[in-house]
This record gives sequence, C-alpha cells and structure tokens, in this order.
Amino acid sequence: MIDAAGNVFSATPSGAWLPSFIAGGTGIPISSRMQSFLLTPGHPNELKPGKRPRITLSPTLVLKEGQPFAALSTPGGDNQDQALTQALLNVIEFGMNPQEAVEAARFDTAHFVSSFADHRFSPGSLSLEKRFGEQVIEEMKRRGHKVGVIENFAPTSAPTIVIYDPKTRLIQAGADVRRGRYAMGW
Repeated sequence: MIDAAGNVFSATPSGAWLPSFIAGGTGIPISSRMQSFLLTPGHPNELKPGKRPRITLSPTLVLKEGQPFAALSTPGGDNQDQALTQALLNVIEFGMNPQEAVEAARFDTAHFVSSFADHRFSPGSLSLEKRFGEQVIEEMKRRGHKVGVIENFAPTSAPTIVIYDPKTRLIQAGADVRRGRYAMGW
C-alpha cells in the first residue's frame, strides 16, 4: 500500500490455518508456522529454545535513492521470495509496468528443504509455465534441471506490487490473476 503522502506499507497475511494443536500436555498451542522447524540436529532451522522458525512471509519494501519505490507481497509458501524477485526484476530490469510484471510467465524451484509438511528436498527441480515455450524448457533440461511443465498461471504465488514515483506522485499497481488479487485506488 502507498498512500497519497507517500507512506508505504507491505504485509503478507498468512499462517492462520486451523486447527492449531496443543503440544502434548503442555497447554502450548503450536502455530502452523512452527511446522517449519526441523528436528534434524545441527540444521539451521532446528527446533531449539530461543529460536524462531524460518518463515516464508516476505512483505517487501524497495527504496530508490532513499525514497519509497515499491511495495510487494504474495501468498505462496516457499515460492514467495521467488515470485517477488521475478516480479520486481520484471519492473526494474525488463521495464514492465506492475500488471505486466505480475502476469508474466514464472518459474519456481523446490531445490531446498521445504518449510512445510514433510520438509521434502527436491534437488534440481524446476517448474516452468508452458508459455516459456519448448525451446526454453528443453534448454533447462539440457542444463540438468528436473523440469516440470505446469499450466499457464498455475504457480501458487500471486504477487501484488505497487510502484511509487515521489517526483510525480504517480502510483501504479498490479495484482496477479493467479489467486484472485486486486489493485485498487481511491
């Protein structure tokens, strides 16, 4: 969100899955985000006193020359940072407007230990939307990726992005169609 005065805010409302459960007879409720802890000794995300789990929530604020430039956020678990990076690069590096940036073809990988459920590790995995085209898909396979081709607009992340120009006070927004996102102004 960016208001008329240039105040910027970003949030990722998530993690309220129910039911929560109680840890044994302790009376301590375990939030859905605590499933991100691992019981593997020595792992950076090991469950220990005083630690917080690695979480996927990534509300993002971007400054340009010390001034607010963008606010981004998305749902989507482990794909959040991947989708936000692609959307932001689409604006900064490829000159897309915010709506084009969030609707562009995306890829994601699970080449890391998953934050959720069984903490699966899928080395070399790469999911590409069909619209990347056969040439890109085959090149990624040639480079050794385990490519999965997914339907267009199928990734679980669905960024929203707001761009602000403090000189002109122009505010532009984009909302990904993948999961019912909306951009509004008033």
